[in-house]
Amino acid sequence: MSFKNKISLLLFVAGTGFSSVVSAEMMPLAYSSSVTLSSLTQFVYDHHPMRHNELAREQQANANTELAEATFAGSKTVNLRHQNDFVGSSDGLQEWEASVNMPLWLSGQKQTQLQLSEKILAELPAYQQQIRLEASAIVRELIWHIIRTNNATKQAYQVWQTAKKLESDVIARVKAGELAGAEQLLANTNALEMHSKYVLAQAELEHALTSYRRLTDAQTLPKEFEESLSTVASNDGEHHSTRQIRPDHPLLMVWDQRIDTLRAKQDIAYFEGASNPVVSVGVRSERGDRSEKFNNSIGVGISLALDDTVYRKPAVANAAKALADAEMTRIQLERDLNITVFSQLHDLETKQQQLKLVLEQDATTLKYLTLQQRAFDLGEIDLVSLLRTQALATESHNRKLALEIEIKYLIATVNQAVGVTL
Repeated sequence: MSFKNKISLLLFVAGTGFSSVVSAEMMPLAYSSSVTLSSLTQFVYDHHPMRHNELAREQQANANTELAEATFAGSKTVNLRHQNDFVGSSDGLQEWEASVNMPLWLSGQKQTQLQLSEKILAELPAYQQQIRLEASAIVRELIWHIIRTNNATKQAYQVWQTAKKLESDVIARVKAGELAGAEQLLANTNALEMHSKYVLAQAELEHALTSYRRLTDAQTLPKEFEESLSTVASNDGEHHSTRQIRPDHPLLMVWDQRIDTLRAKQDIAYFEGASNPVVSVGVRSERGDRSEKFNNSIGVGISLALDDTVYRKPAVANAAKALADAEMTRIQLERDLNITVFSQLHDLETKQQQLKLVLEQDATTLKYLTLQQRAFDLGEIDLVSLLRTQALATESHNRKLALEIEIKYLIATVNQAVGVTL
């Protein structure tokens, strides 16, 4: 037995373990016009874990507003004091004193607290838009993962069907004595290998569909899921290397609002280490001995800090650092977004140019496969040569289909990068 026939026989014996695997026929994906990208995004948005933080932000703003609308800058305190000479001379001396201390707002302190509440509430719409952009990213990835895996599964299925047809033709020709028995073993092994690849691709598609159903609660895909390139990123004669992210990008808007809030907190920090004036209003009742009547009086006092500047500085410095850190983060984020958009637009342009070459290659390999199939039917070439040509043609055709899908996927990722929500 020749070396080629031995290898073929070993491959056939190893592959017989897969012969019992029965795979269902290739089922098309289910699409529905009632399911849209917007409805899917809305569901993911509504169930996004970050939504739980919205209530906390509202409570934070409301609590700060209640504080700013309070009459006094701090809690009122009541002081009670009694003094007598019972332990000493016991002549009947008594003093009773009660007072209420009321901290007053410093100039501008109430206004800064109210401004902070406004800034916190202004963050909420930007924060919600950020969540929706993240929900859009999830929907885009889920759908295009299904589209790509479905394409791989369809191609694997077609290759398997082609291998089965070739296997049937070879078996018929072996029976007719036109081909050697070793050719049948090789055809059997090729069909088993293609079947195995299809089973793996089908399992990957099932995983993608399961993730989609769990995260979107949808059983079908949207009928319209392809996107047009956003006008923000479309080619208008300007090279993509000079394209800049717009200031209204949801991620940048979040940081802009956060920076505004930190500026308000910096203004408040000026008052954190300060001592508020305290007005004291009290009554006093006293007598010198038992023979005297109680003398009642009312007193008003005020307490002012002489020099509290040094106590304000740490809070002001910490607030300034937090603000500077946020501003640097925002600048870096804008740079990263611009780099991402440039990279994705460059990839999109490259793949569009590559597709033109692949289309030409696919047409050429298809013609070559037709000639090789005719040569095999006439007995001019062996099965190995035909399989090699089939593999070449299949690879070229699959590359074309994958590139077409990849270009559409890249358009979606560019839209995501420039901040387009679904």
